[in-house]
Amino acid sequence: MSFEHDVVAPVRAFLGRPVRLPTGATWSFERDGGAPVLRLEMDAGQLARNLQTNQAAAPFFLLCFGYWLARARGVDPQLRVDVVGTPPTQKGPLRHYHRSWIALEALEAAMGDRLEVGGAPAQRWPERPVFNAPLVDRGTSDGSGGGREHKVEVALTQSPEAAEGFSALHAPIVGFRRQLPLGLFEAEVAKKNYWTPGSGAQADLWSTSPDGDVFHLFELKVSGNTQVGVIPELLTYAWLLHRARVGLDGGARFGGGGPGVHAARAAQRIVGWIVAPAVHPLVAHNGRGPLEWLNAGLAPDLEFRLVTFDEGGDAGFGGWG
Repeated sequence: MSFEHDVVAPVRAFLGRPVRLPTGATWSFERDGGAPVLRLEMDAGQLARNLQTNQAAAPFFLLCFGYWLARARGVDPQLRVDVVGTPPTQKGPLRHYHRSWIALEALEAAMGDRLEVGGAPAQRWPERPVFNAPLVDRGTSDGSGGGREHKVEVALTQSPEAAEGFSALHAPIVGFRRQLPLGLFEAEVAKKNYWTPGSGAQADLWSTSPDGDVFHLFELKVSGNTQVGVIPELLTYAWLLHRARVGLDGGARFGGGGPGVHAARAAQRIVGWIVAPAVHPLVAHNGRGPLEWLNAGLAPDLEFRLVTFDEGGDAGFGGWG
């Protein structure tokens, strides 16, 4: 038995796409009393990379292959992740490592008995967690930078028609707002106190329902950027905001944050959206995908959805798909 033969090959045939595993980890397939077990063994150093990279997102490839194997073969596999080796000591990689373990905590919460994770650190969260806050209101401003993703972001925030169309087709919102900072600190916001990555650690867009009961979080991708890493990225941001609402298991509450974090605290539930012209076939295929497993495990507090859009050339946004 092998992961490639017993898992990747049937999933590839089911999807009709040349999907493959990330390198740098050990993948194995076995049976426990007849039930299929998909196992991933990875080095702690892989979790010290950006969540969007295939190496750091390896546990979420395991999620995807498990989901599609269930669809292809009508089985319900068990998933196991074993993290081995020494955690990083340098500040930059350590911050990514912390965030990866927050992503794994969220995945464990969603998957329940279906997933077993070994090698967790003694501490996943700061003792006194604090969010940073935006220095300026980026509600509809152009901000700085360029690129196609930035262009779409700005187009969505500056177009009442885009928000109205989204509300009519998908869910009522009050309008798109840009750039929700979600850097996490220990005790106070200071460079030396970063717990997770700070620069660039921000959700692309956010909004609320008209009554404020639902907080909407959007992770935006443009064509050519179809990584499995969009799942842990969105899940982690949503889990951070969920923890801001309910606190940590030991009772610690989160300080800080700007208007977006405050709106999430006041909401009753959080909906996270992948917004993209197209996604990786492991993320969604023919209207189905592993977001279903996350939704089943995290309801009613969290829900994840996918919405497509047409890119509009120079305009950035050409309409909802």
